Amino acid sequence: MKLGIIGLGAISPFFIEAVERSGEVTLAAVCDTASAKTEPFAARGVAAFGRYQDLLAAGVCDAVVITLPNHLHADAAEAALDAGLAVCCEKPLAVTTAEAARMTRAARRNNGVLFTAFHRRYNTNLVALKKRLPDDPAEVSRVVVRYHENITEHMGGEGWYLQPEQCGGGCVIDNGPNALDEARFLVGDLTLTDASIGDVRMGAEFCAELDLKSAEGVPVRVELDWALPTGEVKDVTVELRDGEVLHADMLGGYDGFKASLSHEYDGILADFRGAVAAGSAAYQDPGPDIVALVEEAYRVGRAKHTRLRMSSKNPVSTKVVRLLFHVTEKRGMTLSPWGSRAIPAGQIHELVTTTDRPSAAGDRVDRAGFLGFVEFQDPAMLCRGDEVWVRQAGRADHRIGTLAGFDECHYPNHYNILIDSDRLWTAGDISLQPGDEIRFVEGPQEEIG
Repeated sequence: MKLGIIGLGAISPFFIEAVERSGEVTLAAVCDTASAKTEPFAARGVAAFGRYQDLLAAGVCDAVVITLPNHLHADAAEAALDAGLAVCCEKPLAVTTAEAARMTRAARRNNGVLFTAFHRRYNTNLVALKKRLPDDPAEVSRVVVRYHENITEHMGGEGWYLQPEQCGGGCVIDNGPNALDEARFLVGDLTLTDASIGDVRMGAEFCAELDLKSAEGVPVRVELDWALPTGEVKDVTVELRDGEVLHADMLGGYDGFKASLSHEYDGILADFRGAVAAGSAAYQDPGPDIVALVEEAYRVGRAKHTRLRMSSKNPVSTKVVRLLFHVTEKRGMTLSPWGSRAIPAGQIHELVTTTDRPSAAGDRVDRAGFLGFVEFQDPAMLCRGDEVWVRQAGRADHRIGTLAGFDECHYPNHYNILIDSDRLWTAGDISLQPGDEIRFVEGPQEEIG
């Protein structure tokens, strides 16, 4: 097979080295807009091009590998397929499902092979783990895939990884496809159930947590992180219902930076060759399914009001202006539908602790301990999930509980600010004094209106 490589960035050396180790594939052409990258190949007699359109028109290749920035995958792949070439495309296959569908249509109309390069599925440690899985999927209770790294150590000088308009996002679209394919390799088709993204920098998320389930209902957690100080954590843990835990470290036994990739890219090249030999009718690429999962993860994660590892607001400081000391078991308050409230500076509201655990609009709150009234020193936004602390001179800060929501029976005079607590605290129970500070600190926030 005569192979061309379109894009001579950070990933291309692994393909080139795999070609050199293969006795069945010849590097026939390379393409990059930077002539300094193509000139060494031209000196060796490899056809060199600055535009992929010219490479495709030259007729020197049977197939191409595409290692361009993500947003260029679809156009290059469609053009190559229309030129009659088989295509191996670096993950992700595309940025959107619409692009992936366009690429798939091009493969079908040309009876061509479209192949996504998921290198981790060839990792010897992952393959060994798969062989240890029970035949009955019901015996698997949980799968956790971790893909953690410092992205700046893996960019190879290519800044497009951090440009969402070129990458398509951040760690979800970069590391996510490999991690999702690992899970899919072990337990089959996946459906997304939840996704959270966070540590967003210039539009690119540096961490994410994806929750999925297999067709048999096996829960899968994918944890992605671009922000390790240094080093890598890339592994898979499978928990079985009998209590046994199976583990595969992708990097285990491969010393040195990116040392595991050599045998993985050998696997990609061998399977790509096999797919081309078998023909388009015999090969179904998993790439579009992974693109769909990534797109859905972004839809869910970007719709949330919160972001992992990111504070959305400053702590709120209030001053106690009146103490209350009573407890009741039949107060009859009602949780309002609003999970957040904007409080202007200078307003005074009442703090009420409860052990009733109200969670839904209309929930009744009867058991109540009354702390008192506080004045808001600055404009504030209170949100369900905020932690409530007392700060007193000469004493360690004391956590009262978590903001549960609001009761509006006295509104517009004031809100009853309801605090989930482990007991019915009153001013006397914590030696509260006028002038003490009550702080609302952002905790793990719910998705609230």
